[in-house]
Amino acid sequence: MSQPAAATNAFLVATQRALDYAGFAPPSPGATCVLVFDSTLWNTHIASVHGLLNAVEQARAMRFRFERDREPYAVGHAVWRIVLAACLNVPISAVPLVSTASGQPHLPGTRWVTSLSHSGSWVAIAVGEADCIGVDIERSPSQMNLSALMPRFCTPAECVQLSGLPTPLRETRLLALWTRKEALLKAFGTGLNEDPASMAAAENTIVAAPASCGRTAVCHVRDLDLPASLVGALAVPAGAMSHRLYWLDRCSNDVYGCNSAETSIRSN
Repeated sequence: MSQPAAATNAFLVATQRALDYAGFAPPSPGATCVLVFDSTLWNTHIASVHGLLNAVEQARAMRFRFERDREPYAVGHAVWRIVLAACLNVPISAVPLVSTASGQPHLPGTRWVTSLSHSGSWVAIAVGEADCIGVDIERSPSQMNLSALMPRFCTPAECVQLSGLPTPLRETRLLALWTRKEALLKAFGTGLNEDPASMAAAENTIVAAPASCGRTAVCHVRDLDLPASLVGALAVPAGAMSHRLYWLDRCSNDVYGCNSAETSIRSN
């Protein structure tokens, strides 16, 4: 085995070990899953991950100026392809992952949908057999002054509701709201082409697609149960049954562990 092939194989083994310890299994129809991990756990394999990316992903990775941005992108996309290969039951090289004109991930020829988010070294991957899906994670506290950005992404009612809160609490609530709107816009396939200030996104609610979506999608958005250093949200079709959250974490040496939990995502 050549050195590059051996390195790639080591990365595959490490990733599969993480998934096995997590108890990961492709979600059943109507369910979704989210995997969250710190990409620095794969730093010892960073030289080999590019071999799992397609030409577009490799080119984009190389456009990042700093390693702190390049490495999470490359590791995140490589793990993403491994997860999708397991869900689709195809070789990694056969995963039909492409981007739409608006930059949203698409798996043509399949019933599967997927979404990816990263913040710093942290990565979240969502996948399921559904009409749409969107995930977003952010580090907490935010590095942005969200209070100053309120008019740009909050509805007038949200601005009134949040403006009277003490600054620390307001920033916390705004970050959660930000992730919910990001997840919804990804699920609807519009990205930031749609004005987030035109769409309310209370936690654990049903939200109708904006007119620019071009379809009558209705999504359920909920906050993810993450450690205090992270905030995240998941948006899925309103009829989706449940989601399972997989937390990939290094225990010792090259052994990984995970806490996973299944949660109902039906609205109350």
